[in-house]
Amino acid sequence: MLVDARQIPDGSAVEADVCIIGGGAAGITIAREFADAGQRVCVLESGGLEPDAQTQSLYNGENIGFPYYDLATLRLRFLGGTTNHWVGVCRPLDEIDFQPRQWVAYSGWPFDKSHLDPYYERAHEVCQVGPYDYELDNWADDSWLPLEGDRVATTVAQRSPPTRFGAVYRELLERSENVHTYLHANAVDIVGAESGREITHVRCAVLDGGQFTVSAKEFILATGAIENARLLLNSNTVQKDGLGNDHDLVGRFFMEHLSVPGSLFMPSNPELPLEPYMRDGPLAFEDGTRALAYLTLTPQTLTKERLLNVRAYIRPANNRQVFLGTSRAAGSLRSIRSSIGTDPGLALEHVANVARDVDDIAMYLYRRSFRPSLPVNAYWLYNHIEQVPNPDSRITLDTERDVTGLNRVLLNWQFGDQERATYTRVQEIMGEELGRARLGRVRTILDDPETGWPSVNGGLRGAWHQMGTTRMHLDPRQGVVDENCRIHSIGNLYLAGSSVFPTSGYTNPTLTIVALAIRLSDHIKNIMG
Repeated sequence: MLVDARQIPDGSAVEADVCIIGGGAAGITIAREFADAGQRVCVLESGGLEPDAQTQSLYNGENIGFPYYDLATLRLRFLGGTTNHWVGVCRPLDEIDFQPRQWVAYSGWPFDKSHLDPYYERAHEVCQVGPYDYELDNWADDSWLPLEGDRVATTVAQRSPPTRFGAVYRELLERSENVHTYLHANAVDIVGAESGREITHVRCAVLDGGQFTVSAKEFILATGAIENARLLLNSNTVQKDGLGNDHDLVGRFFMEHLSVPGSLFMPSNPELPLEPYMRDGPLAFEDGTRALAYLTLTPQTLTKERLLNVRAYIRPANNRQVFLGTSRAAGSLRSIRSSIGTDPGLALEHVANVARDVDDIAMYLYRRSFRPSLPVNAYWLYNHIEQVPNPDSRITLDTERDVTGLNRVLLNWQFGDQERATYTRVQEIMGEELGRARLGRVRTILDDPETGWPSVNGGLRGAWHQMGTTRMHLDPRQGVVDENCRIHSIGNLYLAGSSVFPTSGYTNPTLTIVALAIRLSDHIKNIMG
């Protein structure tokens, strides 16, 4: 049943067995699992059925770390949440992503991938994708690049329609007699007992309206990585540092996938099967399954080289990007004259760059002078790089408050040298292996001297994937939630969504979010009998 919270009398008290805060991928998946199961379930969704500017403005916040997207446009605050602009890429995390890795600080999940496989399989139905099969040999062999050796491999992902959870599962939520979904209901305080070890109720506010409370036996917070941390930190009436924050971990370890153009790939054969590796070019099969491919490093390579997990997909490059300044040598050629009078040492470095890549300079000058409009068969290798879990990359609260009284967010996104080293080495390895297989030539692009990251074609940015902030760990001194996603210090408060990820891998997080939500649903059903 859908309920408009704006019609609830001020001061009302709603009772349920399970209270789910958030109506995005995780919240709706859990509601779907509980539909017709017998328990009384309450879902609190801040927005309505369509986007609303006033509700969306509750996401306003400030970025104080590495430049990031506007926080009010990054996420969507109406039924279905950010699945309303999800691109639909589905792939489970790799086995290595779950393992402790000596070269990745804070790595390791409380369980391995095989434990999550049954839930991934069930998540495929929820996300409307094909069979749970990601073994490359089981897909069309002639669709992939003929790579050689064991350093670089093709991995396959599947494409959801994409599933807009609010639209696809709206009918289920409307007809369910035991699941009541409250629209326009903003959770503003998760209230604990005086002991601080149990949640008693959630206080809710309606914009331009009144308030009501929801009491339940079990509570699930599923509002995304940023808002999960924000609401826990704001819920400080009993515990002054916020709920679950006994060891100052709530909000820490914010992670993103680093999205960055890596190299230019110039194929040796125009007939190479590149379309599956393009972001918008998935293969369509007779059963309706849609697949796309990535270039990745094998687990053996990641371990031997001590690198972070990474994938690369392909985007067409234009003529100017290829020949008018993307190579280090061409950039140095343009800079020699300006640096001679100001910095002779830098001028010598530019001369050395030109000398090391004379063939690039010859091509650059020829194309610029005589053939600037000639079509070019070249492609960007675009990387998504895993981020090292970093406690200094975090969510904190601003002194400014929104209209409901909640402190707004300060996001301090941080990463370090290990991500940069992975980026550099990945370009070298992929260039070597594509050359070894005689598939073409790879040219690494010019670095920004100030940041060490590429400055062309958009440069470094996030991939719109927020993770971490309430990480999962068996030790309460290293994680906010335990292996069952329950806050260590609170008996009946669980967290759902990507905020619990200990590490991120390289793949889009939605399929893992849904798998963990199904697993959490089973767990709560079991403890409720």
